[in-house]
Amino acid sequence: MLTIGFPRAMSYYYLYPLFRTFVESLGGKLVLSPPTTQATLSKMEFCPTDEPCVAVKLLFAHSKELLEAGQTHLLIPSLVSVEPDNFCCPKFIGAPFMVRNAMRNGGRVSIPYIDLFQGNTRWQESFVDLARDMGVTSRERALQALKRALQVQSDFEATLPRLRLTYAEAYHLLDQGRFWNLAPPPAAEAQPTIGVIGHPYVLYDAVSLDLIPKIREYGQVTTPEMISLEVAREEMRDIAEGERLWSFEAHLLGAALHLLRHRLADRIILLSSFECGPESIVESFIEEEAQRQGVPFLLLTVDEHTGEAGLVTRIEAFMDIAPLKSAAVDPYPTSNARPLPSPVPGPEPRQMKVGFPSMGYLDVAIRAALKECGVECLPTPRASKEILELGKELSPEFVCLPFVITLGQMRYLLDRGATHILMVGGKGKCRLGWYAQIQEKLLRKLGYDFEMIVIDSPVPFASRWPKFREAIKKATGNASWWRVIRALYNGYHRIAAIDQAEKEVLRLRAYEREPGTADKLFRRFAREVEKAPSSQVVRELLGDFLHTARMIPVEETDPVRVRIVGEIWVVLEQYVNLELERMLGRSLDPRVWVDREISITSWFHQHIFPTKEAIQRQQEIKHAASSYLGIEVGGHGHVSVGLAALARQEGIDGVIHLMPFTCMPEIVAQNIMVRLSEKLDLPILTLIITDQTGEAGIETRIEAFLDLLKERKLSGGRG
Repeated sequence: MLTIGFPRAMSYYYLYPLFRTFVESLGGKLVLSPPTTQATLSKMEFCPTDEPCVAVKLLFAHSKELLEAGQTHLLIPSLVSVEPDNFCCPKFIGAPFMVRNAMRNGGRVSIPYIDLFQGNTRWQESFVDLARDMGVTSRERALQALKRALQVQSDFEATLPRLRLTYAEAYHLLDQGRFWNLAPPPAAEAQPTIGVIGHPYVLYDAVSLDLIPKIREYGQVTTPEMISLEVAREEMRDIAEGERLWSFEAHLLGAALHLLRHRLADRIILLSSFECGPESIVESFIEEEAQRQGVPFLLLTVDEHTGEAGLVTRIEAFMDIAPLKSAAVDPYPTSNARPLPSPVPGPEPRQMKVGFPSMGYLDVAIRAALKECGVECLPTPRASKEILELGKELSPEFVCLPFVITLGQMRYLLDRGATHILMVGGKGKCRLGWYAQIQEKLLRKLGYDFEMIVIDSPVPFASRWPKFREAIKKATGNASWWRVIRALYNGYHRIAAIDQAEKEVLRLRAYEREPGTADKLFRRFAREVEKAPSSQVVRELLGDFLHTARMIPVEETDPVRVRIVGEIWVVLEQYVNLELERMLGRSLDPRVWVDREISITSWFHQHIFPTKEAIQRQQEIKHAASSYLGIEVGGHGHVSVGLAALARQEGIDGVIHLMPFTCMPEIVAQNIMVRLSEKLDLPILTLIITDQTGEAGIETRIEAFLDLLKERKLSGGRG
């Protein structure tokens, strides 16, 4: 009988019945890693980077335990989408590839994937491939095993709420063969009920320090799996596009809302793992509803270093809180909320004034387009310490830096009279699509009165075009479509010109005789483009810029070429990345030619109005990434890996990878690029940007990185 190892982490806690049934239906045996012990925690070093949350590190640790026990064939699924309308967290998508890239000494990972998004069925072939890995060549037999496994999983999920069992209890009974014959428990005696919300791979792992038994000392515990998916989904109907929230998090949030709204819990505890991206979004919804219902709320954050004494003290203090009155009668700031300033009255809606956060020079294009439509726009403030503090004061703890600064920009604009805030949407794999909703909640909590206009993708047109059309009409003051198209055309040419000029500056810095000459020329050009009355004038300005740039005195140099990859907002926001490109351009020994392919124009050409060249380049990047990361994980994570994989063959000496702290797609990319760097003998420097990042520390790391590239170039590219 063929055995295949299944780490007791992440996917195990949600889909164990499915994978056990599938493997056993094909005559195999699924071998689980043992429960987490202190020895398991010591194996987290198998994870090559520190940034993943504790759940991903546990996946690495359990994989290593299986390998050390002689189980060299592992099964780790990639969960892309387990419902038709939404996705899973990027770490669920990318985790198996992260582990596979860390494997050495002949171990292998089979990676079946599940992707039900918009009715997709191609994913089933990955289970046929898994069957072949197990020695079963019959496609029909594999699909029959999958059908049976899906049914068992469905029956299990339907039975769990009726039995009021936790996943841990249910799996124990399942392994003993007692689960299916179990009768529902008798009605419990009246006692306090505590809702404990959290991912099962944290709640029931040792890192939670036996949280559930500790809470049960105070009363009955209800966890999300005790509430059916249908009931949880019904509660999500009140949240705009709630059906598009990440699947597992939607169940957590829906369960919490059900407990709160129906007065089924006297207290709510949300257990989060340090750096959990989706929970930084879910937290805001639960906290707001708990406050509305007058129910005490506690956020507990754990990782592998959490101490039991501190956890117990916080639980004891929380349980001593008296039940709260309804927030409708007596608004109560939740137990862990920071004190906020007094409410700020919003502007009287006399005349429409639009404000919007920006990225790089995107505000120049948007402001020009809206002006063409007759809409008054307020200038977007550049990212700064002031803007950072305005956003930081309101933001959830582990949300990413782009959220914080764009929130700060919104607050600044509202203080200066904005009646409408324009923001992008688009629910997908990363958190960006949820920014607008959470930011609006946080701003309204302060008393701001405004309208949030969210521009989402119009695709698929059948379902999303009406909402897109409404948002565009609202943002443009109901301008005619001809005027809107002309305005967008005008805005596009401005940003395209700036991007083209900026690309030339990146090259010139490596050769100009007097450092800073190209920068002065570019700054003047950008100001002129913003003031230009038409696209024709913009084209003339670009021609003049390129002509003048070619006249800048240069000298013979042999620069090192550095490619910048990463999350687009951090890559383009110079204040946030501490003007990295200028820092590199100031280097005189070695001189540096910066290669930065990520731009607003390139994104536009790939996603809005694709060009033949852009599509071809996108395919090249995807193909290059596929050896390391076989599925797109959202954001620019896949692009980061692909551009790094292409670097050496495209004459690049080293790669700098930029990511905001807690960015889910880039955490996956960073982890995988460790292996990519080794395999391709390519120096890669990852810079993780937070609100605490200091210029001196970055400069020191950049100097050391450039010294390495210089030495390698002198020695023929190796070292």
